[in-house]
Amino acid sequence: ASVKPNFSVYDSSDQSRCIKQAVKDCQLDASQFSPARMLDAISTLKNKLLDPKTFREQSGDFFSKILAKIYEKYQKNLTDSNSLDFDDLLMKTAVLLRDNPDICIELGRRFRFLMIDEYQDTNHAQYSIARYLVSSHNNIRVTGDPDQSIYRWRGADIRNIMAFEKDWPNATVVKLEENFRSTPNILAAADNLILSNKNRKPKRLIATRAAGTDIAISAFEDEREEAQALARQVGELTSKGVLCRDISVFYRVNSMSRVLEEALINNRIPYQIVRGIEFYGRKEIKDVLAYLKTIANPEDEIALLRIINTPARGIGKATIDRVKDYAVTNNISLYQAMERIDRIETLGKGPNAKIAVFVKMLEEFKKGSLGKVSALIEKVFTDTGLEADLMAQGTQGTDATDNVNELINSAAQYDEKAEEPSLVEYIQQIALFSDADAYDASSDRIALMTLHAAKGLEFDNVFIIGVEEGLLPHERSSENEEETEEERRLFFVGITRAKTFLHVSFCKYRTIRGQMLRCVPSQFLYELGIGFSAQTERSRYSYDDIDEQPEHEEFDEYTPPFSKNELVKHKVFGLGRIVDFVDMGEARQVAVKFNTGQTKTLMLKYANLTKV
Repeated sequence: ASVKPNFSVYDSSDQSRCIKQAVKDCQLDASQFSPARMLDAISTLKNKLLDPKTFREQSGDFFSKILAKIYEKYQKNLTDSNSLDFDDLLMKTAVLLRDNPDICIELGRRFRFLMIDEYQDTNHAQYSIARYLVSSHNNIRVTGDPDQSIYRWRGADIRNIMAFEKDWPNATVVKLEENFRSTPNILAAADNLILSNKNRKPKRLIATRAAGTDIAISAFEDEREEAQALARQVGELTSKGVLCRDISVFYRVNSMSRVLEEALINNRIPYQIVRGIEFYGRKEIKDVLAYLKTIANPEDEIALLRIINTPARGIGKATIDRVKDYAVTNNISLYQAMERIDRIETLGKGPNAKIAVFVKMLEEFKKGSLGKVSALIEKVFTDTGLEADLMAQGTQGTDATDNVNELINSAAQYDEKAEEPSLVEYIQQIALFSDADAYDASSDRIALMTLHAAKGLEFDNVFIIGVEEGLLPHERSSENEEETEEERRLFFVGITRAKTFLHVSFCKYRTIRGQMLRCVPSQFLYELGIGFSAQTERSRYSYDDIDEQPEHEEFDEYTPPFSKNELVKHKVFGLGRIVDFVDMGEARQVAVKFNTGQTKTLMLKYANLTKV
C-alpha cells in the first residue's frame, strides 16, 4: 500500500486543514469550491475505490475536472506527510487485496472464518474487503439490522445487507426477533413506525418483558417550554429514586442541546453531553497530540506546523516560510529541512538557533517513545513548556491542565491493556474514537446526545425532543424517499434505546437562525400506531393549554398582501417563490420554495418577507 508503518491518521480537523491547503494550492476560491463539500466528494470517491488518477481519467464535466485536481493535490499532501485519512484506511486495504490475489489466499488460510458486526452500516470499501477476505472459502457470518442503517451520509450502503442472500446464496438467515430490552408498548410503536419503510427485510420485534407505561407525546409552545417541562419531569423521576444516569435525552442536531442545558443548569440537574470528539478536539489536547504525532511521524507536516511555535518560542511565519521554501527546493520534508537548518542561508543566526533547539528537543522525545505512552505524554507536557504556559492562564489554564491529565490517564489505561504498547498504535486508536465511546455510564448525570450518537446504547428512561417536520425527518430529506426512510430508521433507533419509559415531544414554534418559525408535528408521529392524529393533536397532546398565537411585540403587526407564485426575499433563507398558503385565522402560514431547493412553512405575520 506504499505506506510507512509509522503513518499518521488524520482526524476530521486535520483533514479540514489538508483540504483547505489543497484548494489554496490549486488557486481556487474557497467560497466557490467549499473545502467541506470537496472533502465529502473525495470521501465518496474513496469509498468507491476511485483513486485520483482513475477519477481524473473519468472526469468529463467542469466540476469533476476541478474536483479531480483538488483530489490529486489533497492526496499528494497526505502522501508527503506519510498520513492517511479515515477513508484511506479502507480504500488502501481494499485495493491491496484486489490487486494481490496471493495476499487474499494467504489471509484466507490464516483467517478461516470472518465475522462482521453492524453489517448494515458497511460501505462499498468495507464490502469489498469482506468479499476478498473470504474469496477462498466463503466462511462468513454477519449480524445486522436493515432497520438500523443510519449512516448513509458517511457512505454506508444498506444494499450490502439487503443483498446478502444474493451474494452468498448458501447462507442461512436467522432472525433475532426476541427483544429483552424494551417493553411491549415501546416495541409495538417502533414496529408500527418502521413498517412504513419499503426498503427493509420483514420482521417483528417480540417483547419478553411485561407491559409497561404508555408512550407519552407532548406538544409545547416553543423550545424553552419544552426544555423547562423536561427538566421538571426529570426532577419528578429523580425524586422517585430514578438515577440521573438512567435518563437520556435525544435530539436530531447538536444545536438543540443549548436550551436544554440552560434548563438543566437552572434546575441543578447534572448532565453530560455525549460528543466524543469534543475532548480530543480541545486545543490543549490537540497540541499534545500534535507533539506525539510529530515524534512518531516527523513527516506529518500539519502536526509539525501546529507545534513549531506552540508554546511561543520565537519562530515566526517568515522563518517557517523560508524553511518551507528550502524543503520544496530540495524535495525533502519540512522536518528534514529543519534537521539541516544550518544549511539554510536565508535564515539568520537567531531563527537558526531556535529551530535547532526545537529539533534537538523532539529528538530527545523520540528516544523515550519506545517506553510507556503515558510517561512520554507527561514528559512532553512538562518539557515543551505547555504545562507552564497553561498554568500561567489561571483558572482556565487549570481546567485545560486537568484535561491533559485525563489524556495521561487514558494513555496509562492503554499502557496497561496493550500487549506491546506503541505510540503509533495509541495515536491511531485515538483517531478512530467515536461519540458513543465518550459516554460515561458510571457518572450519575443525564446523557444528552444526538440520535446518531445513541446507537448501541440503552437507558431506562428516554426523552426524544423536536420530533417535527424539518428536524425529524430533517429538511434535507424532504424530496428524497431514501433519505426519508433513513430518517425513519433514525427515529426507530432512538425509540428502541428506551427500556421502560419513552417521552416524545414537539413544539408549536421553534427559533431557527434567529427566526420564530411555525412547526408541524413530524409525519412519523402518525405512524407510531398509538392514536396520534390531526384530531387528537389539539386535545390529547396538550394543545388546549397553548395560546394560538404567542406575543412578540418586536414584530410589525402589518403583513403586506402576497399572492401565489410571487417572488419574495427572506433575510435568512434568501430568494424564493410562494407556493401555497395555509389559512389558520390570524396565524396564517405561507409555504415558500427558496432557491436553495428547500421549502419552508413560515408564519406570514412574522416572516418579514419582502416582495422582489
